[in-house]
Formats: sequence, C-alpha cells, structure tokens
Amino acid sequence: MNQRTDTASNANAADIPVTGEELVETYPSYREEADVSLVDLPGRPAETVASETVLQPDLAGPLDHDLYSHQAAALEALADDENVCVATSTASGKTLVYALQIARNYLTAEREGEESTAYVCYPTKALSRDQERELNDLFDDLGLEIDVAVYDGDTERGEPRKRIRAEADVVISNFAGVNTYLHDHDRWARFFSACDLLVIDESHTYTGVHGMHVAWILRRLKRVLGYYGSDPKFVLTSATIGNPGVHSSALIDEPVTVVDEDGSPQGPRDLVLWNPSMRTGDEENGSDVEGGDGKDATSDDATAAASASGASDDDPPERLPATIEAPQVFSHLTYHDAQTLLFTPSRKLAELSIERAGEHRRRRSRYYTNPDRNTALEPYHAGHSRKKRHGTEHQLKNGLLDGVASTNALELGINVGAMDATVQMGYPGQRQSFWQQIGRAGRGERRALSVLVAEHRTLDQYVVSHPEFLLESDVEDAVVDVDNDAVFAQHVRCAADELAIDERDVGEFADRERLEGALEMWRRAGQVRGRLETGVSYTGPPRPQSSISLYATAGQEYEVRLAEGVDEEYDPEMEPLARERVFRDFHEGAVRLHAGQQYEVCAVDHDAPQPSVTVRPTNVDYYTQTRSEVTILDAESEKSREINDTGFDLHYGTGTVLVYHGTYDKVAVHGGKPKDQAIPTDNPPLQMETQLCWLEVPQDAERHLVEEYREYSVPELESEADLEAIPHIGYVGGLHAAEHAMIGVAPLELTLDKRDLGGLSTLTIDSHLAMDRESTDETQSAAPNAGDDRAPRSIEAARATVRQLANSLEREPASGWFIYDGIEGGLGFSRAIYDEFEALAKRAREHVTDCDCGRIDGCPACVMDEQCGNDNMPLHRGAAVDVFDRLLGEGESLEDADVERSERERRPPLFYS
Repeated sequence: MNQRTDTASNANAADIPVTGEELVETYPSYREEADVSLVDLPGRPAETVASETVLQPDLAGPLDHDLYSHQAAALEALADDENVCVATSTASGKTLVYALQIARNYLTAEREGEESTAYVCYPTKALSRDQERELNDLFDDLGLEIDVAVYDGDTERGEPRKRIRAEADVVISNFAGVNTYLHDHDRWARFFSACDLLVIDESHTYTGVHGMHVAWILRRLKRVLGYYGSDPKFVLTSATIGNPGVHSSALIDEPVTVVDEDGSPQGPRDLVLWNPSMRTGDEENGSDVEGGDGKDATSDDATAAASASGASDDDPPERLPATIEAPQVFSHLTYHDAQTLLFTPSRKLAELSIERAGEHRRRRSRYYTNPDRNTALEPYHAGHSRKKRHGTEHQLKNGLLDGVASTNALELGINVGAMDATVQMGYPGQRQSFWQQIGRAGRGERRALSVLVAEHRTLDQYVVSHPEFLLESDVEDAVVDVDNDAVFAQHVRCAADELAIDERDVGEFADRERLEGALEMWRRAGQVRGRLETGVSYTGPPRPQSSISLYATAGQEYEVRLAEGVDEEYDPEMEPLARERVFRDFHEGAVRLHAGQQYEVCAVDHDAPQPSVTVRPTNVDYYTQTRSEVTILDAESEKSREINDTGFDLHYGTGTVLVYHGTYDKVAVHGGKPKDQAIPTDNPPLQMETQLCWLEVPQDAERHLVEEYREYSVPELESEADLEAIPHIGYVGGLHAAEHAMIGVAPLELTLDKRDLGGLSTLTIDSHLAMDRESTDETQSAAPNAGDDRAPRSIEAARATVRQLANSLEREPASGWFIYDGIEGGLGFSRAIYDEFEALAKRAREHVTDCDCGRIDGCPACVMDEQCGNDNMPLHRGAAVDVFDRLLGEGESLEDADVERSERERRPPLFYS
C-alpha cells in the first residue's frame, strides 16, 4: 500500500535488464520483421494533493506521503456522502481510498462513543489474505486499533468465527461467503448494525452470470443491513473499463460517482507484440510440444482446431502456439536478469510452463551456455496451498525468485513488488485485463518491459495486427444484466428466507409485477407462504442459499463422483458441473483431463434428486470431442432498427435455442486424427429461452451476393446434403464467416468471454421466428414454445421443422444471422451487441480483411472457430467482407444489380451454427 511520490532519475528510469529491441536482437530464433511490433509507451509523473487538505490532522500527520489526485477526489466525494467507483490503473493506490475512509469512520464513531464497521469483498481468497496484511500494517502505522479479519470458507470454525463476528471492525470476505452468511444474519447483528462502508474490490470482474448473482447478493445484503438500521456508503475499485458508472450502479442499484483521472506515476514501458515463429519440426517431439505428455487439456483444443481447419500438407506452415513460445520468451528474459511474470490461462499451463522454460535452455545450449543461470522459477495458482502461495509471494517481493508462471491470480492486485517484465501467453481477452496484467511490472516511475505472445486465434491476431487498438482511450464495457428471471427467482427465495418479503420491498428490491410473479412460482412449489400485504416467508428446504451457484443461472448442478472400487487417491475433487457442461463435455464415454489425470465418464444420472457424473481414471491415446449443432425457434423481436440506411434490419429479442450434443468423436492426442467418429451420446437437446439479436440482409444485397459467389462449392457438404445444384453455398458461407467474426471480436468492445455467445447463420430467418397469428395450427405445432417437451429430439428433426416452416411461408424469407446468449434467460450480451453492432461489424470487417492466411475459407485467426457446430463449413471470407461492406454502407451500388432468380433457385432452408 506504500506509494512513491518522488521522481526517479532518467538513468534509473531507463535501467532495465532487457529492452524490447534487445529481446528481439538476442532471442535465439530467426524472426520475420512483420512478426514483432515494438511500441514505446511514455511515462508520466505523479499528480499529488497535500494530505492535510483532505484528511483530519490525526490521519494526515501519521501518513508519511501526499495523496494522489484521484485518491483525494474519491475521499472528498465520500465526505460528501456519495458512493464512489475508483477506476484507475494497477498499483495506483486504490486500496488506500477505502482504508482511509474506514479510518475516518472509525475515528468519528470513537469520538461519539459508537462503533463503525466495514464489509470488504474481494474476488479471491488469496487476495483477501494479502489485503488483510496490508490493512493491518497501515492501521498500525496510523496508530489505530482497528481489528481487521478475514471471514471465509478457510476461517477456522467455532470460537475464531464467533470472535470475528463479535469484535472485528473490518471483515474481509467474498460474495460466495456473503451469500451463505446472510442466512444467519442474526449472528451478525452487532457488525451489521454498525456497518458504515461496503467495499467491492476489483468490481470490474463481476460481469455476466457472476455479475448478475453478485448484484442480487448485494441487494439482499442491503435489505438485511437496512433491517439493522444501517445505510452504508459504497466504494468500488475497478480496472479501467468503458462504463464504470453504469456498471457500478447496476451492481449496487444506487448512483455512483466515478473517479477515473489517474494521478499515480507511471514509468515508460517497452511493449512488444510478438507473433510466434513458424514451426520448424524440431518442436514436434518431447515435452516442449503442446500435448507432448499426452496430458494437457489445451492440446485438445489446439489439435481439434487444427483438425477442423482441414489443414493439409499443402497449407502454409503453422506458427508455434503461444503455449510453447511464451515459456521460451519467459525463460530468455529471466536468463538475462529480468525478474519476470508469465501469465497463463490455466493452472496446468502454469505448471507446464516452468518445465518448458527449462527445456528451452537445455535444447538451446549453444546459446544458453549456462542453462542453470537464474533458474529460480516457480508456478503460482489457486490450486496451491495457502502456505505455498504465500511463500512464492514472499520470494517474489524479496527478489529470491527470477520468475513466476501464474494464472490471473497475480493480476488482481496481490502485492508482489516491482517486476522487471511481464509475458502474456495469449491476449487475455479484454484491454482492461491486458493493462492490469502488464501493470504488474514497472511500479512507480520504473521502466518496464511487457511482451504479448499471440495465439493463432481471432482476438490475438487482431491485436498484434492493430497495435493502435490497445492504445485507444475507449475500453470495453462491463455488462451486468439483472433482467434474468431464473437468477432473480433464486435470490427472491433466499431473500424470503432471510427476512419476510413485504410491501416495503416493492420498488426497493424489485417492481411489484416481477416480485409477485416469482413469489407465485415459489408458492405453487410449496416453498413460500403469505402475501406481500402481511409478509411472505420461506417454507422450503433449509438454507436455499446453498443451492445458488454464482457461475450458473439454474440451480441444477451435477456432482462428480468416483466409480466404485477405485482408490480414493484418484478422486478428482471437481467442483459441481452445470447441466450445459455435462451434456457437452461429460456424457457417457467422454474422456476428460483434470489435474494431469485422464478420466472416462462411465455413468451420468440426470434424474436423481442430486444429478451426478461418475468417472474413473484412464490412460488412453485419445480425447473426445463432442459435435454440437444448434437451431433457433420462436424468436420474438422486442426492438428493431435499420443499420446505416442500408436496408439491413437489426432486431433484439428472445427466443428458444436448441443445442444438440448428439454425437462425439475420439481423436488421437498426437496428430489430431479421428480414431472413431459420430458415436451417439443419446442426449436430448438442451433447450433454453434466452436473449438474442439478429440481422436480416436485404433482398437486393442477397441476390447480388448469391450471383457473385454461385460457383463456390464445398465437396464435403455436397456429398452429405445433396447441395450440388444450389448456388447459395458461397453466400451462406459468407454469412457463416461474418457471424463467426462478429462473435470473435465481441470481446474487443465488451467485457465478456466469447464462449458465452453462440450464433446461427441461416438462409431463412423467418422460419426461426415466432409464427404470425394468421399461421395455421398445423404450422404452429411444428415449433415448440419455450419449455415445450415437443422440441425436435434430434438435429435432423429440427432441420425438418425449419424446412416445414420455411415452405409454409407465403413471402420470400430473409437471410442473415443470429447471435445469442448461451445461458438460460440471457446475460445482457446480445442486447449490448445490438447497441454496439456497427462498431463490432467494423472491427470484424477489418479483422477478416487483414488476415494474411490467403485461404478462401479462412483460418483459426480470422473466421474459423473451435466452437463451430458444423466443423467450420461452409465459410467464405470474401463473401463475408462483401456482406460487411454493404452493411456498413461501403459496398458498390446495387441499383443495376437486378439478378433474376428462378423458382429452381428458391432459397433453401439451410442454417449453420
């Protein structure tokens, strides 16, 4: 929490062991000039405010430094009784804001003979322990006897917990804990009745499903605090995001003052955007190759993507994956005295990266003549014990480690001191996360080096091809949508358990219609009784809070069990699985990797009161890959608009998405070739009512593009679907590629994981929409309503349903694509895409156009997607660019493009997910 306000000398500012240019010059592998971009980021001096102008003397005196301007602004807003969101850079001293506010509240209460408490919520247990030490140290320095304690699942039960509830001034926890502890709020009466401050640290991390749950937990917490007479102020600390005010207000349901003018100092930085070198063949063997040990989950994805691309010996050579090259760059930097953090996307890769860093030096012994030099390298992730994590943090702070390969646990503000360099194994998904990770190096005004090693995928290749994207002032918006009724209903049930719901909750907790609807549902289920006029109480099974999974919208989760007779040492100790993941990845016969061990799924029980997946350890030379296909029915438009006066109509609404995980393949770990294909899973479709948006292409643009690309064919599709005589394959390949590209670049504008989105490109959008009232009863019965058990059992039956609906239309249907939220009830992402559609389309067009793969059907870096349910067929990059050009108003005029179509060429009801 200590901060520097002195100015470093120019000599010290430039004194880093390896500069960006030196890294490129000394790295022992030939690099094409186009593979590396060097960006010089200038530093800035601190902007400070004298602490005595903001703080009372008994705080300003013991504080041995001035405040940064943003700290002073936030404290002044809090003094004016405002909620505050501090959205500034990594290591900018955000913690000091709420620490000093806690101190101010404590001193005020002490003078009045009262108590003042604060509830501080962090996203991880590791961060909680780290901040407990930081806060205690600060309050000791200030001469204040403020009792700070962590209360979470690791806190010893019995007397230690009782003491914290009875005595602590500051309680540090997480939202999984808060959700649980609200059931026993009477035990917290002393603490809650004196609560003056609620702190939400790293608030930008609460998005999507997780953000929805946190928003409702906060609303429940506010109800309980109000019951005890408290009305605390909020401090939210956030990385730089595009909408900190909107996002913060959505979380806490109150107005928020945003402080985002960063007054902390920042040293200059060498930023290196690094595309891995081409494979040479000698990386194909040994532990240095991804999946070389047969036990790396990432190899499944990488190999599957390569297989899906249809790559052959005639294709251009592939680049090394970042999972190989990033550990090598990490090893190189530490060899040259740069203390370095390597960020990896998984625990397994954090462990493997340490092995690969050492192997890189041994294999390059002619360059690394002393391979044991600076080899104090360690992994770091939440799977390690608390003692081991703290040991690693201590060694980093004291310079005893040369480097650490970490998951994003070290992204979230844990104090590990000033590092020389960071390496990122792939683009982390959002600019705010990118800047937060690289901010771990070069604290204060020290110069730093940061290297982004790109993966061969859409986001990464866009970023390294467009360095200016990272430097834009606009950062992604964080999306929290509290409109999901499935999540809302779960929290209504919990709220009724904590305190009876009555008229006072109308408008405060939710509007009357929504509240009464949820209560009526639970009343019919026999879990609540009473009316709003007199109070609605919970009468269901004990502790409904325990049924909430903060990462799923529905309560149903599957336990993972070890098969009978298997030694307990093989117990995978996996977290419960969401139903969607069980259908996709844990069907009977599936082979999954967990903690370095392969497991085969030998049984799935969907119908038991506690659904379960039973697994047993195995050691086979293949992994399984489930084939997934999607269709959409009964989509209803709630909002519509025309794009750029081009005739393209955009809609937002809800619909029924049917996901078929009907078959799976066994794929060889080495080489990625199929060993057995299309094995039935016997799974019914997953059916969800969710939010979606869709684009309708105008008829003239479609006719022109069908004619333009009528000669394109995909032999694999022709043989399977008898499509030889249909001229639409090139055009629908363009729609399919455009849909992939839109989903691929969505994280460039919004804080989301593209795996939370799905898409469907179709030649007959109208057959996926809710039928008009004039439709016949026979046609209506072909399309199930949400929750209807008559949903087509197989993808073949779904195609037949769509065909029947299409053939019944009297008008010519439109073509286009859908993008939908992949969670029951939706996440708000489709609505955000609807609002930002033009910006996303522009990004997608740039990315598809700029890719240098040279393939008509694209590559994993532009339009191919490992999630594609149709094996990335058909795809057509050129047609996708033409669609985007016309959508953005940049295509050629179609006034003279009068293309007649015969009845034989009537648009077929094709759709591709």
